[in-house]
Amino acid sequence: MAPVIEVDALTKSYGAVTGIDEVSFTVSPGEVFGFLGPNGAGKTTTIRILMQLLRPDAGRTALFGVALSERHPELHERVGYLPGDFRPPPEVRSGYYLQHMARYRSRPPALRDLLCDRFGFGEKEQRQEIKHLSHGNRQKLGLVLALENVPELAILDEPTLGLDPLVQDAFYDVVSHLRDRGTTIFLSSHVLSEVEKVCSRVAIVRGGSLVAVESIDSLKRHRPRRLIVVLDAEDAAAHDLAGARLLTREGARCTYLIEGDVRAVVGALPTSAREFFLPESDLEDVFLAYYRGSAG
Repeated sequence: MAPVIEVDALTKSYGAVTGIDEVSFTVSPGEVFGFLGPNGAGKTTTIRILMQLLRPDAGRTALFGVALSERHPELHERVGYLPGDFRPPPEVRSGYYLQHMARYRSRPPALRDLLCDRFGFGEKEQRQEIKHLSHGNRQKLGLVLALENVPELAILDEPTLGLDPLVQDAFYDVVSHLRDRGTTIFLSSHVLSEVEKVCSRVAIVRGGSLVAVESIDSLKRHRPRRLIVVLDAEDAAAHDLAGARLLTREGARCTYLIEGDVRAVVGALPTSAREFFLPESDLEDVFLAYYRGSAG
């Protein structure tokens, strides 16, 4: 089956600043695909090119097997899109805006009531003018608009930004529901734990360049872990731990990046270790591991 999204050697610069540089990946039908990277990595540039809001300098993109070398507005009927800078008209009541936008679509808003209920975007919020909505409620409005008509492809740029944890969990449930209905979902994020919850594969970008494309299972198996050790005294021997690399030392507190067996490293801690803990991995830990590996 042909990919829903094809990106081949995509390149875009803004004068002397590189947006993305020869980025390539594909997204299969029914897949939940994460586009992971820090702010400024090139995620939004890539998404805007896919939505034909920007023209690339080089490379090829296609949606549903249709090359985007020319304008194809008919494809937009098949795509639900949440931009990272979602800015609906401020003077309009949000409920009216939902009704107004539905008139321009051939697909009915079959999931609107479900989404509004799950996201807590009820009558009170829908009676408000958009300018009076909180950032989180504007994000909920954008998600409802992007997903209410059960699109074949949903392209979501930082979809959980500004949402409280309960609504984030509701969003993850909605993603699973749409995936089960056959929707392909492409979402950008700068949060490692987020893509691990909902995605099957992820492309990792930094500074406009593609670092890796991995399955989530592979990413979880190979991602490094940080180990923070607090010593009784400034023990020089704590500098060396087999299977771990010292990142920082501040007095008696040492931070390591574990790239081997976590249990083996913890078991080899010196007797001067007063306490230790293993925080959750973050995106920077992944970059450290990939760049170390690429450097040989």
